[in-house]
Amino acid sequence: MAALVGTVSPFDCELQSWDEYIEVLDYFFQANEITDAGKRKAVLLSGVGASTYSLLRSLLCPMTPAEKTYQELVVVLKAHYNPKPSEIVQRYKFNSRTRHTGEKVADYVAELKKLAQYCEYGPTLPQMLRDRLVCGVNDDRMQRRLLSEVDLTFEKALTMCLAMESADRNIKDLQGFSGDEESQSQRSHQGQSVVHNVGAVDKRGWKTDYECFRCKGNHAPHECKFINELCHHCQKRGHIKRACKSKHVMQSHKTPFQGLRGERKGKEKAGRSHLVKEDVSETEDAGDINTIYSVSHKMPKVAPILQKLKVNGMNIEFEVDTGCGITIISKKQYSKLWKNTDIPEWEPCNLTLKTYTGEKMLVLGQVIGTVQSQMDNKKLTMVVVEGAGPNLLGRNWLKDLRVLPQLVNTVTASPTLHLADLLDRYAEVFKDELGQLKGTTAKIHVNSEAQPRFYKPRRIPFAVKPLVEAELQRLVDEKIIEPVQFSEWAAPIVPVRKPDGSIRICGDYKLTVNRASSVEQYPIPKVEDLFAQLAGGNKFSKLDMSHAYQQIVLDESAKKYVTVNTHKGLYTYGRLPFGVASSPAIFQRTMEGILQNMPHVTVYLDDILVTGVSEDDHLRNLEEVLSRLKQSGLRLKRSKCKFLGTEVVFLGHKISAAGVQPVAEKVQAIQEAPTPRSVSELKAYLGLLNYYHKFLPSLSTLLAPLHALLRKETKWTWSCEQKEAFEKSKNLLQSDALLVHYDVNKPIILACDASPYGVGAVLSHRMGDGSERPIGFVSRTLNAAEKNYSQIEKEGLAVIFGVKKFHTYLYGRQFTIVTDHKPLISLFNELKEVPQMASPRIQRWAVTLCGYEYSIVYKAGKDHQNADGLSRLPVAETGVETPAEEERVLLLEKMAYHWLKPTR
Repeated sequence: MAALVGTVSPFDCELQSWDEYIEVLDYFFQANEITDAGKRKAVLLSGVGASTYSLLRSLLCPMTPAEKTYQELVVVLKAHYNPKPSEIVQRYKFNSRTRHTGEKVADYVAELKKLAQYCEYGPTLPQMLRDRLVCGVNDDRMQRRLLSEVDLTFEKALTMCLAMESADRNIKDLQGFSGDEESQSQRSHQGQSVVHNVGAVDKRGWKTDYECFRCKGNHAPHECKFINELCHHCQKRGHIKRACKSKHVMQSHKTPFQGLRGERKGKEKAGRSHLVKEDVSETEDAGDINTIYSVSHKMPKVAPILQKLKVNGMNIEFEVDTGCGITIISKKQYSKLWKNTDIPEWEPCNLTLKTYTGEKMLVLGQVIGTVQSQMDNKKLTMVVVEGAGPNLLGRNWLKDLRVLPQLVNTVTASPTLHLADLLDRYAEVFKDELGQLKGTTAKIHVNSEAQPRFYKPRRIPFAVKPLVEAELQRLVDEKIIEPVQFSEWAAPIVPVRKPDGSIRICGDYKLTVNRASSVEQYPIPKVEDLFAQLAGGNKFSKLDMSHAYQQIVLDESAKKYVTVNTHKGLYTYGRLPFGVASSPAIFQRTMEGILQNMPHVTVYLDDILVTGVSEDDHLRNLEEVLSRLKQSGLRLKRSKCKFLGTEVVFLGHKISAAGVQPVAEKVQAIQEAPTPRSVSELKAYLGLLNYYHKFLPSLSTLLAPLHALLRKETKWTWSCEQKEAFEKSKNLLQSDALLVHYDVNKPIILACDASPYGVGAVLSHRMGDGSERPIGFVSRTLNAAEKNYSQIEKEGLAVIFGVKKFHTYLYGRQFTIVTDHKPLISLFNELKEVPQMASPRIQRWAVTLCGYEYSIVYKAGKDHQNADGLSRLPVAETGVETPAEEERVLLLEKMAYHWLKPTR
C-alpha cells in the first residue's frame, strides 16, 4: 500500500474556518486519489477530531454519522460553523472599513475582499471594491490622484495605490542612506554641538559602528527589538533603562539667552528644543526632557504655536512650550512691561536653565505680573533671563489660566483645529459689511451694433419717496452706486418692499442691457463632477455669500450699461447688479477661480460646499476656503452658513457619509398624492400617466380598474381593486423607468399649472428624441387667501412656485417655462418690460423672474396634462408661507421706450 501524501489535522474553529478546513481536506483527497464517497466520509470522521465528532453526533441526533453521506455531513457542519451572516451587517462592515495607519494597501484590499464575500454584490463587486478603496484608503495624495482619473476601474485604482506606496518606500530607503550624517559629523567637530554623532559613515554612504540609543547595542535603532519596550526609569516607550537619557546630566557652560535655541553657522538652523532644570531633585520632571538624536538639514520647519496674553495691560506674544515647567520672559520684554512706571526689582530664584546642548542660561530673577484671564485677573510669576529671545509660556501659566492642552493619544500632522477657533480667526470674513473682490473686475459684452436705450424715470408715490431716497443714499455711501450727469443708457427702477419694511431698488435691465448684450457663457459644473469632489466626506459645511453679486466690482467700461434712471437723477452701478443676464456666469467663473485646485470643495453658483475624509481634514479645507475668501476680500453671511452637518441637500440629492441619495421631495408630490374623489380628479391623474405612457410598460392593463370608473353607466366606487391600481401607478411614476437624473447639458423644461385648489409643476429634460423625461414633481394646496386669487394670479403663482422649488436646477442656465394660460405669455415675457397695468402681485413675480434666464411658451390644456394632474391632486401644505417673505412692488408708471437722445 502506497504511503499517504500529507496528513489530516483535527479541526480547530479557533485556527481556521470550516470552509478552509474542507478545502485542505479536498486537496488531501486529490493528492491521494481518494474518490470513493465512503472512504472520504471515513477520512473526515476519523480525522476531524474528538470534539468536532461529538458535536456532529449531537447535531444529527437521533441519527448517527454513519447514516449520512459525506456531502450531508459537510453541509451539517458548515451550517453550524459557518452560518450565513446578515447581508446588511456585512455590507455595513464593508462600507465602514478604512485603511489603518501603517497598513499596507495590499493588506487593506485583501481585507476588503474578505469582508465582501457575504455582501452579495454580484456583478457590481468590482465597482464596490473600487469605491471603498478610493474612499477608505486614508491617504489624501492617493485619493486626489484616484479622483482625477477618468474611467477608473478597481484594477487600475489598486495598481496606482500600490505604485504610490512602493514609491514612498523607495524614497525613504534612498533618504536613509543620503550621506547627511557625514556633513553632520563634520559640523560637530567645528564646535556645533547641535546633534549627537550616532555613527560614522564610510565612503560608500553606509553607516558603521552603530550605537543604538534604545539599548546601547551595536545596531540601527529601527532594527532594535526594544523599539516598543517600556523604560522602567522614565516610564516612556522606545528604549530601556540602561539607555535612558533622562538619567544623564549634560555638561553645561554659561551663555547669554538666545531664546533657548541652538543655531548652526550658515543658512540652516537646528531644530528647536527646550530644557528647564531646577536645582531641586535630580529626578524631578526628568521624564519631561526631550532628546534629539539626529537633526537633518532637510527637516521641515514647523512654525511655533503662539499665544497672545495681556500682562500688566500690555499684549505680549508667547511661544507655547509644554516641555517647560515655568514661564520665561526676556530682559528686553521685562523692561517694556513697566515702561510707564517704576520698574520693580526682580526677586532671586535658584533655577538653572539649560538648552538641549547644555548651554546654561543667565537667570536674572523672577517677578510677579498681572495676567488677564477669561474669568478674572491673576497674579502670576515669570522668570526673567538675559537676552532678547522669544517669551516662553510654560506649564505653570497654562495650568493657572486653564489652557493646558489635553493629553495627546494619537499623533497627527498638525494640531487639531476647532470650529469656534477657526471662525474667530477668520471673523473678518463674516463682518457685517459688503465685501469687495480684489484683483479683477466684471465686464459686460454689449454688441457693437447695439443702439443705446434710454428710459425716463418712473413716478414714485409721495409716501414712498423718502424710503427710496434713503436707499439710494445708502447705496451711494457704500459705494455700490454713484450719481452721474449723463448716460446714453438708462433703465427705470423697480422699488420692491423688503420683509422689514425697507426698500430694495432693482433696475429693469431686460429693457436695456439684456437685450443688447451677449450673455456670457460659462460651463456650469456637472452634477457627477460635484459629487466626486465630495466623495469620502463624513461631515459637510455649506457657506452662503453675503450680497454675492455686489461683492464683484464692475469694469469701468461696463458701468454705463447698468445706469438706472430715478426721480433723483441718474446713477450707475459700481458693483455687479441683480438682473443682468450675464451675472450668474460671471459669478460662477469668479468663484471657481478663487477656490480652484481644492480637494473636497465644490462651488455651484452661490453655494460653497466643504467636506473632508475626517473632521480635522474637513476643518483644514474649511480654513483654506476662509483664507482664500479673506485674501480675495469676500464676505460670508454667518447666519446662513451651516458647519459640520452630517448631511446636506444639494441639487436635489441628499449627501452624507453614506453616499448620495435622491431627495424624497422630488417625488413627494407623487408619493403623497391624495386618492381621487371624483371623475374629474381621476381624469386629471390619468392624464398625467398618459403623458408619459411611452416610458411606462403595460400601463393600459394596470389602469383598467381606474378606466372602468370613467364609464357613464358605472357608479363611483373606490374599491380595493382601484386602490391597488392607483398605488402601483404611483410607483411607476417614481421608478427609474421614467425619472432621469439632472444633466446640465440637456435642455430643461418647467411645466406649471393651477387648479381652483392647488398648484403643480414638473421639471423635465428634453431628450434627444424630442420626448420629455421628468426630473421631479412638486405640488401643494392653495391656502385660504390664495383660493381668492383670480385665475391669472393662480397660474402666475404656479410658475413662481415651480421656479422657487427648483431654483438650484434653474438658476444660472437657460430654461423654458410651459403654461396653458395664454395671458401669462405677455405678462411674463422675458423680452418685455415689467407689466404696468397688472396687479402688484403679478408685477412682483415678474421682477422675481428677472433674475433668471428663461423663455415662456404656451401649450394647450389637452397637451399639458402632466402639470394639470399635479395641480388637481395637490399635496396638502404642512405649513403656510408667511406674507413677510413676499416683497411688494409699490408703483410702476406705464411708459413707452424712448429713442430720444438724452439731454446734457
